[in-house]
Amino acid sequence: MGKQLDRREFLALTGAGMAGWALSGAHGQEHAGAGQNGAMYTFAAVADPHLSENREGELTGAEKFRRVLGAIETLDPAPEFMLMLGDIHPTVLEVLLPEASLPIHAVAGNHESKEGRELLRSLFPDDFQGKDYYAFTHRDDLYIAMCNAAHVDHVGHFETETNTPSVGQCEWIEEQLARRDKFNRVILFGHIPPDPELRPNGMCLGQNDGRWLAQKVQDTQPTALFFGHRHHRVWFDIAGVPVYGMRSCNWNFNNEPVGFGHVFAGSNGLDVRFIETGEEA
Repeated sequence: MGKQLDRREFLALTGAGMAGWALSGAHGQEHAGAGQNGAMYTFAAVADPHLSENREGELTGAEKFRRVLGAIETLDPAPEFMLMLGDIHPTVLEVLLPEASLPIHAVAGNHESKEGRELLRSLFPDDFQGKDYYAFTHRDDLYIAMCNAAHVDHVGHFETETNTPSVGQCEWIEEQLARRDKFNRVILFGHIPPDPELRPNGMCLGQNDGRWLAQKVQDTQPTALFFGHRHHRVWFDIAGVPVYGMRSCNWNFNNEPVGFGHVFAGSNGLDVRFIETGEEA
């Protein structure tokens, strides 16, 4: 068996053979991931609540999030937990948490300072256990929470001084993905997505980090990936694996509606349905 490249060796070879990635756009359609078996359940995917950001003439960030919580109460089947995909503003989340009726699994975004990340870890100690990235299991599925956003930097990084710990996350992700065959579904989530074509992009993962992640996705074929950050819908595939860039529940570019994803995990993969929560919804 040939030697598997570690991240440092892979980065030394960036740019080679990238034409074979088979990245393709989702063409605006809801789409399912690779067919994994397992009991059906649903969860919510909530991006960029910006809870302390209050835009003139609109509901406050906190009230917009309350609309998300209210909409979740009406869904059938009810989501069993929430993925919160960064740019949270944890000082406000701390106040709102008692109003949430379902477990929340959060990751930091580029709005979260080192102090904000410390507070976020304290709000969800069973998940974070002192680190800014973690994994949890739900039923027979594995969820891998990646922290790939440096404070105030719109370009994503897996290694940054504002992460705790600042280095070592890539090796940890490799260890989690090595367990792929033990789970029905494996879902990765973070704040900043790779560029769909793995090009340099000031609102995406750094190009080398994006190429590294795409290689791991191609090699291990997880079920799906979820991200926020871009404030509009950006759905695409990496080697047949769906990548869901979710709209914000606070504000979006191009007048796209605010809301969240109601995600159905079924026998044929994932079905992601957008739930609008704007004042007109």
